[in-house]
Amino acid sequence: MKLIYKLVLLALLGMTLTACKKDTVKPEDPTDKPEVIETNENDNLTTYMFNGQSFKDICCDPEDLNNAESLLSQRIIKFAYDQSTVEAEYRDLINIHARYLSANPTAKMVLEGHADERGTPEYNLALGERRGQSVANLMKAQGASDSQISVVSFGEEKPVALCNDESCWSENRRVRIVYTAK
Repeated sequence: MKLIYKLVLLALLGMTLTACKKDTVKPEDPTDKPEVIETNENDNLTTYMFNGQSFKDICCDPEDLNNAESLLSQRIIKFAYDQSTVEAEYRDLINIHARYLSANPTAKMVLEGHADERGTPEYNLALGERRGQSVANLMKAQGASDSQISVVSFGEEKPVALCNDESCWSENRRVRIVYTAK
């Protein structure tokens, strides 16, 4: 009888451990990071190649929030399915926004967390919140203050793509950076 209890206990323990899904850490791919193309020390600007586009690292002037040549104009961080861990390719983008907040204490932003349509509405709201908090925590670690960042989750309620396949779902798994004060 004791043997049966031990076997059942081992089986339950095994099922519990296999049911607990851990976030896997992807090895950093050098192509995921912005590549420095040119550095001009006279005007203190660096030009980066990021996702196939070149950008100037102009991080502290509010005018650069709308400058297409600045990384500050990039405001979408995408996530893997059912994940809230920020992928390596977006870390430099987050760091530049954090540097902007640190250099501009009156600037404020809202991080809008989104999820795709799979999952319950409650689960997707919680996932959007976790995604926003992940981005906020990285920004705070780089010098942004708590008072500059707020997080809101829309879950699956505001999709940007409406089809029913992975190409659309991947567009909807995101955090959108919205500046409310420059």
